[in-house]
Amino acid sequence: MRSASLSALTALCVSTVAGAQTPPVAVPYSSQTRPGARSAGTVDDVALWVNPSNPAASRLLTSDRNNGLFAYTLDGTEVQAVTEGTSSSVDVVYGFPVGDGVTQALVVSANPTLSGLVPYVPDSSPDAGGGLSRLSPTAAPLDVGTSYGMVRLFRAADGTFQAFGGLAGGGLRQLVLTPTDGGVTATPVRDIPTGFVTGLAVDPSQRAVYVAQQGQGLYRYGSDVDAGIEGQQVAPLGDGGLSSVGRLTLYASSGVDGYLVVSDPNASTFVVFDRRTLGRVGAFQGVQDGGSDGVDQSRGVVAYPGALGAAFPEGLFVAHDALSSSTLGDNLKLTSWGSVARAFTPPLAIAQQVDGGTGGDGGTGDGGTAQDGGGGGVVIPGPGNPGGNGDSPDGGCGCSSTSVPAVAMLGLLGMALRSRRRRG
Repeated sequence: MRSASLSALTALCVSTVAGAQTPPVAVPYSSQTRPGARSAGTVDDVALWVNPSNPAASRLLTSDRNNGLFAYTLDGTEVQAVTEGTSSSVDVVYGFPVGDGVTQALVVSANPTLSGLVPYVPDSSPDAGGGLSRLSPTAAPLDVGTSYGMVRLFRAADGTFQAFGGLAGGGLRQLVLTPTDGGVTATPVRDIPTGFVTGLAVDPSQRAVYVAQQGQGLYRYGSDVDAGIEGQQVAPLGDGGLSSVGRLTLYASSGVDGYLVVSDPNASTFVVFDRRTLGRVGAFQGVQDGGSDGVDQSRGVVAYPGALGAAFPEGLFVAHDALSSSTLGDNLKLTSWGSVARAFTPPLAIAQQVDGGTGGDGGTGDGGTAQDGGGGGVVIPGPGNPGGNGDSPDGGCGCSSTSVPAVAMLGLLGMALRSRRRRG
């Protein structure tokens, strides 16, 4: 009988592992936003701005496709509305030079009304409360005349500030952002012919951008300008526990470890992939503790590894809820990352918390993930460790939850290689 080829065995292994899914675990949320009255409000995206002087006073920024940008405190109170056009996406990057040796967080909104990307800066002074102000208010939007449905910002390996934008008509554009006379200019450097982009996450330490493509699944591309336009499919629809793909977020538990969390709006679940191996770890759903108002059809997601005051000392996970019975519309649900981590067996990793985990100027980017994969070390959940609960038999890090697929893959590959040697 003809022996199976190495590639066939590899495909069989991947298919078998991906098909062995477990039901999503339930994670109760602890608070939610309370938006002001407005007509036909629809949240499309969410980002987190971390206040460098007081992490507890950080702000959640939501893009509303009908009304603009809105800012919330971490207890869910709406504190600002920026209504110069609509917004389909929003993101934050830190340390952007704004002149005279000063650096500031940069917030960029994809604005269909103004047809381009609109830059803002948050004011972190004690009296300003994190309010957004438009950078160069008399200047045209960045890449004016282009309609974007998505935007994600990051600092590249060469130190430049860059953006990825999902074009409203399909495809992905990469731009280099350059400070100019107290403002910013954007220079397109690469177009990638993807399908319609529903979600983006940039991982600078892996030099990768992850792209959710509508009707196709999750893909990985190189984030370097000269990385070409060929991508790798990470998980097709119907595999890896994904029935649809929405927004993405990166949780960095260390410089290289952590998780990619993918919203599956059709299933109202969040699928977790290992940051290193891209193997599926599991899935979870947002539920109300003792109630029925769960998180449904989520679009915007944020995971942040740093401490954010007494309310979120173990980091934060935020999910948009498209069908909130509390507000009779849509809103955001907030929970501790520690609650997400301990819902899994073994638990997921929790980043070691160090003074808010923000670094000098907020230290985060890409929708709330650590700017350079930061967040300190890793807390090992288990007896005797802060935040541990002993669910794992050996108190091991949740990263071990992806070891079974890796061992299975190596075992089958080894069998194939031994079979080839015997035939030789």
